[in-house]
Amino acid sequence: MSDAMIGYGTRALMQATVSAAALTKLAEVTNVTMPNEQVAEVEVTHYESPGRSREFIPGMSDAGEITVEMNWVPGSEADALIAAAKADGKVRTFRIVTPPDDNAQMYTFPGFVRGFERGLPMDDRMTATVTIRVAGAVVQADASADPTVI
Repeated sequence: MSDAMIGYGTRALMQATVSAAALTKLAEVTNVTMPNEQVAEVEVTHYESPGRSREFIPGMSDAGEITVEMNWVPGSEADALIAAAKADGKVRTFRIVTPPDDNAQMYTFPGFVRGFERGLPMDDRMTATVTIRVAGAVVQADASADPTVI
């Protein structure tokens, strides 16, 4: 029997302002991509590298970007929160909480809103995609505590 799970129950949260003491849950989220940490490679090849082969060492880590897709409700609390975060351009705390079960995890990281794309299809629901640039280390922890507490 497989231990696979569906993503139902996943939550995406963000700090409303850089001084907010709690995180705000984004409403009507339908898909979240996770940070994808990649380690840069630094070339250290020299004239006497063995076998005329390039040599590399690991460099700095970069967690890239995440996207949060959601049902877009113009003028909603989530709409205003994301638009304000994009406009102020400040780094704030973000958190993704996996579905609630015995192994739920929280991924907390600093980031800033890079994009807020809204779609208005004629014959489907309105959607929004928020692009968040991860601006530092991602911390993984058990989700046993209140996920809104920073």
